[in-house]
Amino acid sequence: MSSKLFAHMFKGLVQQVGGVEAAAAAISATVGHPVSIGTVSKISNGRAEVPIAWAYALEDATGNFCFDAYRNRVVGKHGAEMTVASHLDVLRESTEAVQAIAHVESQPSTETIVRARKEVADVYEQLAGALAAYDAMLKERGAAE
Repeated sequence: MSSKLFAHMFKGLVQQVGGVEAAAAAISATVGHPVSIGTVSKISNGRAEVPIAWAYALEDATGNFCFDAYRNRVVGKHGAEMTVASHLDVLRESTEAVQAIAHVESQPSTETIVRARKEVADVYEQLAGALAAYDAMLKERGAAE
């Protein structure tokens, strides 16, 4: 992550809110303690790191959610891959479902049916998530589904 980029984004928010004094007031109102105008200026000029709570305060004050948008782009590139269940997770959940189904077949009761339904629902949810993640990865790569 680029400190220069963050400083530039922060400076833009400071300008949009009406300057350093207005930014300090908006940040102070959000974080609940006084914020130095000098510190806001240092951050805007890239001489100090951007506190994320301050960035969020200025985003809320301006309606410009540039830090959120940046983070969403970064997470979006890696998020789909991270949401896909591993084959071992799918195997474990599927095995639990198969065992629960076998119990219903051998001893049908309210308890075994409820358990089987829960296990099948877990597998269904896991596979639906994997399917959506794979679709997103294909779309990102411009591949047909």
